[in-house]
Amino acid sequence: MVKEVGAPAGEELAGEELAGEGLAGEPAGQEEAKVRELRRRLVALGQELQSQPHVGIATPRELPGELNPEKLTDDTLRRFLVARRWNLDKAFQMYSKFAEYRLRVPEGSIAAADVSVGLRHKKTFLLPDVGEPCFLTVMQRHIVSECPDGEAFKYTQFSFDRINNYLKKQGEEKVVFVFDFTGFGWDNLDVKTAAEILKQAQDYNPERLKKAILFNAPTLFWTLWKMITPLMDSRTQKKFKFCYNIEALKKPFPASGVPESMGGEAPESSWVPIEDV
Repeated sequence: MVKEVGAPAGEELAGEELAGEGLAGEPAGQEEAKVRELRRRLVALGQELQSQPHVGIATPRELPGELNPEKLTDDTLRRFLVARRWNLDKAFQMYSKFAEYRLRVPEGSIAAADVSVGLRHKKTFLLPDVGEPCFLTVMQRHIVSECPDGEAFKYTQFSFDRINNYLKKQGEEKVVFVFDFTGFGWDNLDVKTAAEILKQAQDYNPERLKKAILFNAPTLFWTLWKMITPLMDSRTQKKFKFCYNIEALKKPFPASGVPESMGGEAPESSWVPIEDV
């Protein structure tokens, strides 16, 4: 059984609903015009930053980081516009904050050595055989007491960098996340990491999330859920699904791609660790 977050108890959703939504848009002409205008404003911002020596641009003609025209693709700008319901001013503010963040934390700047504890837990994987970009987190393996200060931020950014690179190579824009809560206990309850994941997803990777499937979430999970729900916008919250029946997962995903630990046929040896993605 798959239940939508906030749905009445017992309500079932068809497996195909896990496929997610497309990008909500406006009439084609208006949509294209807003993408062009957002790009114009961001290029102007980049040119303004060029004159500020503290930005530290190596090549004077190169616009900084995410303000480089090569990064301002239609698909990228459209994601930020959709996240702000096609409000140009809000999309500009959102992307500007993202660009400023990336100047402080460039893509790929966090190395595997910086997140050695998280990687040692062996908790995040690409599931390569489900037919679409899909990443699994085994929640029981996240041992909060072993994580050093700053690990929540670093591990989350490290993972998102690899996920984004994978999507780029595959020519994809969206990803499905599966969180397996089987065996989840107090040692795994981590509000700080959950909040960091949401911030990364909503503020810096808008409209990357296709669906988040929460598998076998126990009663304890609702303590975490009540704490992080206020941090979600309504659009993000609607993408979360609770799943308590492996048969429901086999509707959108082939059994051969679903992990054995969740009732499917894919052994852990077929999962790709996040550091190898």
